Amino acid sequence: MRLEDEIRILFVFAWLVVGGEETEVRLLARNLDPRRYRLEVLSTYRRPNMPLQTHEQLEELGVAVDTRCYALPPEEHPRHIAERITEGRFDVVVACQGVRPVYPAYELLTRRPPLVEHGGLVSEVFHNPKHHTTAYVGVCRDIRDAAAAVLADPENALEIPSMVDLSEFRPEDRASARAELGVAEDEPLVGWVGRMDPKKRVQDFVEACGLVARERPRARFVTIGGPDAFFPEYADAVREQARSLGLAERMLFTGDRKDVARLLAGLDVFVWLSQGEGMPHVIAEAGAAGLPVVATRDGGTPQQIREGVSGLFVPHESPAHVAGTIRRLLDDPPLRARLGSALRDHVHRTYSAAVVAPQWEALFQKLASVSGALLHA
Repeated sequence: MRLEDEIRILFVFAWLVVGGEETEVRLLARNLDPRRYRLEVLSTYRRPNMPLQTHEQLEELGVAVDTRCYALPPEEHPRHIAERITEGRFDVVVACQGVRPVYPAYELLTRRPPLVEHGGLVSEVFHNPKHHTTAYVGVCRDIRDAAAAVLADPENALEIPSMVDLSEFRPEDRASARAELGVAEDEPLVGWVGRMDPKKRVQDFVEACGLVARERPRARFVTIGGPDAFFPEYADAVREQARSLGLAERMLFTGDRKDVARLLAGLDVFVWLSQGEGMPHVIAEAGAAGLPVVATRDGGTPQQIREGVSGLFVPHESPAHVAGTIRRLLDDPPLRARLGSALRDHVHRTYSAAVVAPQWEALFQKLASVSGALLHA
């Protein structure tokens, strides 16, 4: 039986992989008062080669994950979502990834709790109509602005950035991470983190590493993250590219990992070259680890990084520029330290769970009061 002051929130995902929106729910579950908030997740779709990491992490935190849609045909997903919303008596529903069955599900409901759409990409803003959307939360300014342009009331478009849990990032993990990766302390380590999705331009990172390797014989490289379930052949192509560039013994591919924060402690330089993202959660994670970041101007990265102050920008699709910037950082330890320290300070002020979780809490409390009025109408 539910407590009278308990706020129940259902997050509806198109699918659960290892990404920023999944991390957001995990960190909300860790940082919101469990006596006050009950979080549940419903996922509608799964491919056989999608990682189960997020399912396991959420369940370890006591977050129930409804996967019944996996066994249902797509046309039955709206009815199941509607039934779950009704049975669970949720106060707020958060639709992530532009998940499409939510709107037909809302058409089936007699009581419609406030609906929040949460977007990690500008394109997701346009997946659904907006007549049931109470608020749209974008992780960066571009997404918020796109939502404001299509909502009846632009004030209902909000910006809440992705958060990081600073307690996960410990400098003392450096030695163990490098030992596991087989990297000596005098070998500079350059890394990349994410799903191997073509829009993340991993091939540009690998090509840049090949150029760096020619002039820096002690440099080592690592990609942390597994194949994207929709593009498994891309990961194979990237690994073959590394072999063809002579990096077989110098570039590690770890696959998906639950201990990304620990592995980041072992890096000396972090690189992110995506084209078509929202606000990359991994840049905030790299900042929490105090790393200097080389990045493309893409989506929310200009909000995360100040050129020459807390990171260095490079052009899109330009491995030669990336390689030159990496070499510059490897040759200048004080610059690495200064950039990493400034980004860490920005992350602490802007993206830490202590700063971001209260923004979600304020929204949930506001919307739950609306939901309570509907419930007792």
